[in-house]
Amino acid sequence: MNILKEVLRQKIILWTVIGVCAGISLGLILKTFTLQPWTKRNVMYLKFPGELFMRIVNCLILPLITSSIVSATCNLKKSGRIGTMALYYYTTTTSLGIILSVILVQTIRPGDLLKDKNIITQNTTRYSITVDTILDLFRNFIPENIVSATLFQYQTVLQKNESVPIDEWKIDHMNVPGTDVLGLVVFSLVLGLAIGDIGAKGEPLINFFLSLSDAMMKIMSWAIMLVPISALFLISAKILEVEDFNSLIKRLGIYILTVFSGLLIQGLILLPLVYFICTRQSPYNIIVKLGPAFATAFGTSSSTATVPVTISCLERIGIPSKISNFIVPIGATINMDGIALYESIGAIFIIQLHGLQFSLFRIIII
Repeated sequence: MNILKEVLRQKIILWTVIGVCAGISLGLILKTFTLQPWTKRNVMYLKFPGELFMRIVNCLILPLITSSIVSATCNLKKSGRIGTMALYYYTTTTSLGIILSVILVQTIRPGDLLKDKNIITQNTTRYSITVDTILDLFRNFIPENIVSATLFQYQTVLQKNESVPIDEWKIDHMNVPGTDVLGLVVFSLVLGLAIGDIGAKGEPLINFFLSLSDAMMKIMSWAIMLVPISALFLISAKILEVEDFNSLIKRLGIYILTVFSGLLIQGLILLPLVYFICTRQSPYNIIVKLGPAFATAFGTSSSTATVPVTISCLERIGIPSKISNFIVPIGATINMDGIALYESIGAIFIIQLHGLQFSLFRIIII
C-alpha cells in the first residue's frame, strides 16, 4: 500500500522543519517587537489556522483507529501472538520510562532546588485514590455503551463528606468529556476477531472496514500536507502565550531540563537498546527511515496524526501492511512512554517541592 507516496515525495520532513523554525522565529519576533502585550483574543486569531488542522486530526481519530484495528485483526491469523508480543514491548518500554524518570528526578532533585522560589500553584485538587483509578481503568476497558464511549470516559470522584461520620468520603461516578480510546480499542479488537471467526459471512464487513481504513488513511495523508503551515501558527501562538520566558526558566528551568534529559535518554538510548537486543541490528538506520513520522509528531504534537505516516515508513522498511495496520494504531493509542516519564517526574517534583516524606511505597504508587 502506497497511500502516502505523494506526501513523502513532497519532502514532508524538510517542510515541517521549515514550518517549526518559522513558527519559533515568528513567535519571538512578535513577542520582542510588539509594543503592547498580546491579548488572549489576538493569540486565538494567530492560532486559528493550526486549530483547524488539529480539529481535522481529532475528527479522524475515531474512524482511523477503529477501522485499522478491525480490518487488521480480521486478516491477521497470528494477531493473538503478535498482540501479546506488542503488549510485552509496550509494558517494557513504559516501565523503562518510569524507572528512568524516578532515577533522574531523585538524582537531580529539581523540587529541592526550588523550595525557596516563589512558585504559585492553583488549588485544582481532584480527590482520588489509587484503587479508584485502577478500577476506572478497567471500567473504561469495557464501556457500557459503545456510542457514549466515543464522547465520554468513566471517572470516580470523591467528595468530602460534611456530615457524620466526617472521615468518610462521598463516592460519585460520572462521565467526563473525552473519547474512551481504551474501550474503543478493546471493542475493535474483539469485533475484528469475531468477524474473522465467522468465515464467509464476515466478508462484507471485512471489505467495509478495509475500505474505510484506506479511505481514512487517504484523508489523513491529505491533512498531513498541512503540517508545516499548522506548525508555524501553533508554535508561534504557544510562544506568545508565555508571559515571561526569563521568569519561567528561573522557576522551572531545572524541572524542564530533567524532563528533556529523560526524553532524550529514553528515545536515543533505551529504545534503540531494546531494538538492538531483540534484533541484533543497528537501530539508528531505522530511526533515519522513520524521519517523516518524527517530523509529523513534532509538528502536530499528536500521536494519532503520525499513524498513516508511520505505517507508510514501516512498509518501505519491509514490514507487512497487515502487521503495521494492526500494531501502529494500538501503539499510538496506548503506548505513551513520554507521558509516563513526564507525569512520573512531575509527581515526584511536586512531592519534593512541598518537602513531603518520600518513601518506596510512594514511588510504587506513582
